[in-house]
Amino acid sequence: MWSRGRSRPNRRSRDGTLGRREGRSPAGTGPLNGRAEPAAVYVARAQQFEERAASHERQIRKCALGRLTLFVVVAAAAWLLFASERGSGAVLLLVLTAVAFGCLVAWQRRARFRQRRAALMAEFNREGIARVERCWSALPLPPVAAGPEPLFPPDHDYANDLDLWGEASLLHLIGGACRTAAGRRTLRAWLLGTADARTVASRQEAVAELAEAIDFRDRLAAEARLVEDASAESESAPGRFLNWAEGDDDLSSRRPLRWLRVAGWVLPPVNVASIVLYALDLASTSVIAWPLTASALVLAPCWKTIGRTFAQAEDGESRIRNYGRLFAHVSDSDLESRYAASIRDALRGSRPGRSDSSGPEAPAGDDARPAHAEIKSLRRLLDMADLRGSPLFHLPLAAIFFWDVHVLAALERWKRRAGRRVRDWLTAVGEAEALAALGALAADNPEWAAPDLDPDANALHGRELGHPLLPPPVCVGNDVEIGPPGSFLLVTGSNMSGKSTLLKAVGLNTVLARAGAPVCAQSFRLPPVRVVTCMGVKDSLVRGESFFMAELRRLKQVVSTAEAGDPARTLYLLDEILQGTNSAERRIAARAVLRRLLASGAVGAATTHDLTLADAEDLAARSVAVHCTEFVGEDDEGLRFDYRLVAGIAKSTNALRLLKAAGLGD
Repeated sequence: MWSRGRSRPNRRSRDGTLGRREGRSPAGTGPLNGRAEPAAVYVARAQQFEERAASHERQIRKCALGRLTLFVVVAAAAWLLFASERGSGAVLLLVLTAVAFGCLVAWQRRARFRQRRAALMAEFNREGIARVERCWSALPLPPVAAGPEPLFPPDHDYANDLDLWGEASLLHLIGGACRTAAGRRTLRAWLLGTADARTVASRQEAVAELAEAIDFRDRLAAEARLVEDASAESESAPGRFLNWAEGDDDLSSRRPLRWLRVAGWVLPPVNVASIVLYALDLASTSVIAWPLTASALVLAPCWKTIGRTFAQAEDGESRIRNYGRLFAHVSDSDLESRYAASIRDALRGSRPGRSDSSGPEAPAGDDARPAHAEIKSLRRLLDMADLRGSPLFHLPLAAIFFWDVHVLAALERWKRRAGRRVRDWLTAVGEAEALAALGALAADNPEWAAPDLDPDANALHGRELGHPLLPPPVCVGNDVEIGPPGSFLLVTGSNMSGKSTLLKAVGLNTVLARAGAPVCAQSFRLPPVRVVTCMGVKDSLVRGESFFMAELRRLKQVVSTAEAGDPARTLYLLDEILQGTNSAERRIAARAVLRRLLASGAVGAATTHDLTLADAEDLAARSVAVHCTEFVGEDDEGLRFDYRLVAGIAKSTNALRLLKAAGLGD
């Protein structure tokens, strides 16, 4: 592992870095003497929200006690009133008590919701402490919803080599801020894909703003977690609801259902009139029986179809109805960056007023209602549809008033008005979560820099580049330069000296840079590149591949990508390639692979224990050799590493020393 040799200077806010304003805390809690450490801010905020949650808990207990007291007192008073033959007073008392009891129930429900939200915000701030300290055991893994698609494609260019997922991974560090399926998908897409320089710059601006907006980030995470609590959301959960929302109307597209709309307006008045006449003894039983029978005959053929439509609209596991507060929080924000503002405007239903392609598109109409208002309407309609679960109330309403038909008609009016916007809303809130996750990364690591994605650059330049997953006190930064085309970085060194960690540091920081995130460096300048790695190759029992064949297949993918001539230049990272064969053939094969990559115009780095790999004249002239070394005490004791890059080929080895230290040899 690498250790940090020296701290990095504070970042500035307008020179390509992601610093905070001088004299303000990152929590937005007021002026500070100097600048508060992120961990200290998280500790203070966690305590603040725990106290708030405790206060709401006391309110909940008071409400419960008030309800019990009210019930006992009113029950006794009503009994006395009835016993004294003052029944009208007792009835009035019971009515007033019911109103008061309902107010207490509503008050307790609000207090319970606020208590849960405050507890979640305290939890997120405790997780912030774990993120800063890289305390992986205290940092929960982000939820991974089951779905038909794998978390990462098995043959992705770099996902399975650069510690993007699993314990002590990039998603373990930043993925916990994305609580909805849309947020998780967006963050993964950004980490797995590539974006142009303009989009990256737009994301960087939003990330810099969100780094300071800790109140917004905490509330966003809490609201998203409350959505998650209310559902068993999977990656594909909204699919059924979206199919309904974006589909055709049932009442207008299916001929049998068209008559229901007419019957829904004609038969209910007849049913009510017959019931009133019967209740007044002005009509016989048949006057009720015939209209109700006609209503049942009209409804029966379409009963299952209506049920299936409601099942789709009720949104299954996705629970779209619970997104209202989440949408409202984003749309009510005062974020000013271009990307964040476009997300907010998309949820408000107004035009974003921009000409670039970054961020979600707002609807074409200027009079569209905000997303949270539409979701509130949808929630009310779905609650009305949920009466189907209570046959005692539902059947009379359905038979007399054609309840289901009117609810279905209202749902289809909602669908025509807002159905095709739901996907955009989910995309927008997913992007807000992804930006908030990257903003938290910037806030947690104020010494990190904003990368410079320069289309005119022909090499990657990193100053004090470190591994982003290592704890700050033990992360060493090195100056790294890879390129220009026609050259490659050759990293040699003894075992445990940090060669593989260097490659992963380059790869992970490049991935972060292409996503619009800050990077673990003082400065980082690079051209638009496509990262391709050959590092963590494994044999495959399922495919019947040996380790050597699996590595050859992976190298073929790297070379093919480099030779494809993509607009983005290829950055290859090769770690101890072709270990699965003998040393003589390995050297010949590795040289052949490097020559192909050099001829393609790609840039990259390769690590090796073979100190003669670049002895060939053509490779020696095109390699930039660096190495990591170690320090040995007297009698081969006290082996230690400083993880610093030094120019040239390594001059020492330590395999036999490590063998002896492990008790396996003299």
